[in-house]
Amino acid sequence: RERHLRQEAGGGAGQARGPGERCRARQAASGPGRACQPGLGSCHWALRRGAAPGRDPGAHGHQEEGEVGREGGAGRRAGLGHRPVATTGAVLGPASVGLGLRGKAPVAQQRAGPGSEVDRTAPSVQYKGFSKVDLDDRYYERAAVVVNGRPTYWSGDGQFFIYWQGEVQRWAICDAASYAAVKAGQLPGWAYKEDHKHLCQASGWMEAWNGEWRTPDLEVVFRSSSHHPPQWEDPVAQTLITSVEYHGFTMKELNMRYYLRPGDVVQGRPSFWDASGVYFIYWQQSMRRWAICDLKCLEAVRNGQCPGWAYRADSAHFANACGWVETRNGEWVDAIIETSVVGESVRGLKVALSGFTKPDLNTQYVERPDEQIQGKSSLWDPSGTYFIYWQESMKRWAICDMVSLQLARSGLAPGWAYRKDSQHFSRASSWMEVWGKGWRDCTVRCKILEGVVRDSSPLVKTEAAEEASGTQLTASQYRTLVRKVYEMKNPTKLSDLDLIFEKYTDREPELFKQVCEKYGADPDEVASQMPHTAAEVGAEAEERAVIRMAKRESADAAGEDPYAHLEGAEVPELKASEFALLVQAVYERFNPKKLQDLGRILQKFKGRERDLYLEVCKKYGVHPAKYHARHQDEQDTQDHMAEPA
Repeated sequence: RERHLRQEAGGGAGQARGPGERCRARQAASGPGRACQPGLGSCHWALRRGAAPGRDPGAHGHQEEGEVGREGGAGRRAGLGHRPVATTGAVLGPASVGLGLRGKAPVAQQRAGPGSEVDRTAPSVQYKGFSKVDLDDRYYERAAVVVNGRPTYWSGDGQFFIYWQGEVQRWAICDAASYAAVKAGQLPGWAYKEDHKHLCQASGWMEAWNGEWRTPDLEVVFRSSSHHPPQWEDPVAQTLITSVEYHGFTMKELNMRYYLRPGDVVQGRPSFWDASGVYFIYWQQSMRRWAICDLKCLEAVRNGQCPGWAYRADSAHFANACGWVETRNGEWVDAIIETSVVGESVRGLKVALSGFTKPDLNTQYVERPDEQIQGKSSLWDPSGTYFIYWQESMKRWAICDMVSLQLARSGLAPGWAYRKDSQHFSRASSWMEVWGKGWRDCTVRCKILEGVVRDSSPLVKTEAAEEASGTQLTASQYRTLVRKVYEMKNPTKLSDLDLIFEKYTDREPELFKQVCEKYGADPDEVASQMPHTAAEVGAEAEERAVIRMAKRESADAAGEDPYAHLEGAEVPELKASEFALLVQAVYERFNPKKLQDLGRILQKFKGRERDLYLEVCKKYGVHPAKYHARHQDEQDTQDHMAEPA
């Protein structure tokens, strides 16, 4: 098409064709059935459709067509030097220059932009995924070249630049040949950001392609280095960050990409974790700063302590490269690093649910990324009446209606139905739904119509904090409480308790909550009838730990194996996080150098953590069951006897 337009402009024998001739030529080349307005290039027509919000694209159509017709002669089509019409408020298309191979801009473009060279050490933003591949490039900040009060960003070859369209309050990408038009107040562009948000966000971009505006699937990377001033001081822009990658730390294990876990709040703010679930970025509340730590210290972190391998020297956002401090040769020094804030276009998830008794719930739900409730995006039915949302206090998904929206936003847990576990609502599982004055089980089917499920559940996580939260009761004590509720409210269910307890193994606190809700029992009142208080339970556990430690030390002194009775035993079934901690403990004792590879190893053995633990034990001559028992005793003793730092 560009070659054809250049031939039009050249006129074959050197004569420029008039608007009418060019139109007829385009119709002939395009085939029958395609209309073309005299003097109106298809690219300009598409860009005029993308005028400022609220502006009628056709309100000034004849005037704009005339302007383009007058200036759209041979010189403009051929990419030669031209002077844009400086009509205030007109939204012109980008200069249709004859672009050559990337890396060398045409002469006209080299003259159109500011004269100084692009500084390739400046903060930059890189795009991938535009249909017009010329826009897929890395753009460097030019703080001295300001448009509408904000710095511009230029490609390394100077052919394209990003600027702020002050009149409509949005970012746009334009070619260098239109720089004079931009400075004159016009709004040309090949792509623009329709949601007015930070240019690093991949979602919300529109690009001109084949005579219309379309939404591209982009990946955007915003880079800055430690010698740059802070780039992330805007609180609104900070909320858009979902993943950050680091390069340059002396401790190479920290040079990873960290992903947001909205539901994993540490010391008052959401944390960011690497893909292996070993290293994480968290907010140190007492120090008022961000830091990077590992899984081994997670419990101490959740208890309010502030360990870490690196930390910020101020309270600024952790995406800023400047201000980080790391340990080097036993001393804390300024870190020389680069940060990359990575964003990807997210297609909203669209699902269809079926199986509920209430027919209104059996419908389609579409994700609204900007409509977050209790830390996660919500999904809404076509009528906007019912929505799926995350109940943070209950750690589960539920369906509610518009009437209770404010209650849901305030942190309460209203709903017509809810999942019986903490897994993503798209996964196969049973639900509980309203049935008369109570609740009943129902089997719900979820079909994904569009998008991809992005579950933020960690790869390997520790449940220590969850087990320690709330009332410190054992599983058997929770079962006793459940039994009491049934004895008071529904004795006929006592014969089914064994099956119920088996179904809720390791989830006894959740069972107790559900039973109390179903029968209207006061959890605190029921728990007050327990024969032992939480303090007494803790004292008993401490006493048992001390006795085990004393027996083990006595046996070691006598040359006996205190775990000889486990010689023929197998390691019990444990959670993935527990096996990961065992593997880490083996490496710490026998081969500390392997700890730097732990994240990669866990990623490789995802879902097979038990097999990994058995292989590691075999390699270092460790009995799996005995080592697990010894490690458990040591942990119990440390938990109950260690003094706070």
